[in-house]
Amino acid sequence: MPDHGFTAQTALAPAATPVSRRRVRWGGAVLLVLLLAAGAAAWLLWPARPVLTAPSPGPQAAPPALTVALATVTAQSLARPVFGDGSVVAWQELVVGIETGGLRILEVPVEEGDGVRRGQLLARLDDALPAAQAAQAEAAVREAEAALAIAQSDLRRSTELARSESVARQILEQRQSAALQAEARLLAARARRDEAAARLGQTRILAPTDGTIARRSILPGAVTIPGQEALRLIRDSRLELDARVPELDLAALRPGQPVLVRHGSREIMAQVRALAPVVGSDTRLGIVHVALPADSGLRPGMFAQAEFRPEAQPGLIVPQEAVVFREGRPFAFVVPAGSDRAALRPLTTGLRRGGVVDVTRGLAEGERVVITGAGFLSDGDRVRLAP
Repeated sequence: MPDHGFTAQTALAPAATPVSRRRVRWGGAVLLVLLLAAGAAAWLLWPARPVLTAPSPGPQAAPPALTVALATVTAQSLARPVFGDGSVVAWQELVVGIETGGLRILEVPVEEGDGVRRGQLLARLDDALPAAQAAQAEAAVREAEAALAIAQSDLRRSTELARSESVARQILEQRQSAALQAEARLLAARARRDEAAARLGQTRILAPTDGTIARRSILPGAVTIPGQEALRLIRDSRLELDARVPELDLAALRPGQPVLVRHGSREIMAQVRALAPVVGSDTRLGIVHVALPADSGLRPGMFAQAEFRPEAQPGLIVPQEAVVFREGRPFAFVVPAGSDRAALRPLTTGLRRGGVVDVTRGLAEGERVVITGAGFLSDGDRVRLAP
């Protein structure tokens, strides 16, 4: 078969001898030596190249300085105004009431806003019944006076007869008692007459003082009730502004200080009358009573603003260019004497007026602050003074 023939031929092939394997190993070794020698010769014959070394770091250049202009913090007496607002109210509002009841109102001759004088008629009630009662009381007084006169006459006669013992002692004592009783009845009748006269007088409601009618609560034809409110009267027509002021500003205010009151575009000069002794615990605001002039043109209930002007106090000022804002807070760059570094310092400022800023905290008199270029600086930057 063909398979058996191929196997026999393969089996008869001659095997490799040991001598041939040794020749192959020597040839590979010689080739490796030649390659190493060629590489060494190429390295020795390659032209020399300069060795590159990193340059040594030299001295670092100083950051450039920003040219700035400085100003000196100065002391100056400043009048720090205090602001407040509130409502216009009456200096004193008098409530005029009705003292007697059951009477019909006949007349109210005044209107709201009318100016009245002390003793002027404000309202008139029906006085028919009180007048009759007053007349009756007057008649009772006259009767009691007549009875007293008779009793006193009898007493005088009994006293003269008693001297001559022509009358009993008991009769004399009775006449004395009758005279005393008549005198007491006269006093009671006079008291009732005065009461009736007072009731009659209550039918005429008069102005207790000069002022302005703020409110009228009664109309003709109504029947009165004791204690009923009839009118409200602004005493002496004086108005005030009850201005609400923060508690920390109250210490600078005094009675008599000038006040500028603003109502819209109108400006009115006024004066502090008094300061309320109590501060609101919930609002921390105090009430300052500002007396308004008679020609202010304001009315109760209006809202107005007040600018108080206390006495000038010593303070520090800087140009407004020196104040910069970082994160919504005021700062200033201070350059100490003999230094070229600007230090950022927080401030507490007051008013801005006339190109200057009132500094209440953060600076001292004589210090130098940056006014030109302050917006480009950071804390600790080098600066150079402008010529």
